[in-house]
Amino acid sequence: MLNRNNNDAIKTLVLFTVGYYIYSIIEIVFRGYTYSLMGICAGLSILLLDKINDNISWDVDILLQGAIGSIIITSMELIVGNLMYACPWIPIMWDYHNQWMNYNGIVCPLFSFLWLLLSIVAILVADAINYIVLKDNDTPYYVILGKIIIPYK
Repeated sequence: MLNRNNNDAIKTLVLFTVGYYIYSIIEIVFRGYTYSLMGICAGLSILLLDKINDNISWDVDILLQGAIGSIIITSMELIVGNLMYACPWIPIMWDYHNQWMNYNGIVCPLFSFLWLLLSIVAILVADAINYIVLKDNDTPYYVILGKIIIPYK
């Protein structure tokens, strides 16, 4: 039988890998290519979202959780984007200069909104992995605009 530390390591590896590959696939489908660093950021993002989700009430509206995720991902974009422009060996992986209200082509409201939506999906995926695959959590439920949704009855 696995002990708690092994379970945490497996959970971390599974969630990081799922985040890495799902994001990479999404980017390849929409842009035709991706960068490993983007997958790493996605893997780290799903881990952060899951860690936050583990420490807040199920009663926190999923839209608020998505907004928190958007702030996390947009902050990562800001950090990585600034590094990307400051370090010539890091490739320019995205450019939002043509987007409304962009900041130095690194972040913009449109993609922050998309990160909100993607964060909600990531939370649902992480909860499904935790509940169905890893048998790690109580039955997840979600609050959406005051309405409780229980996906696994």
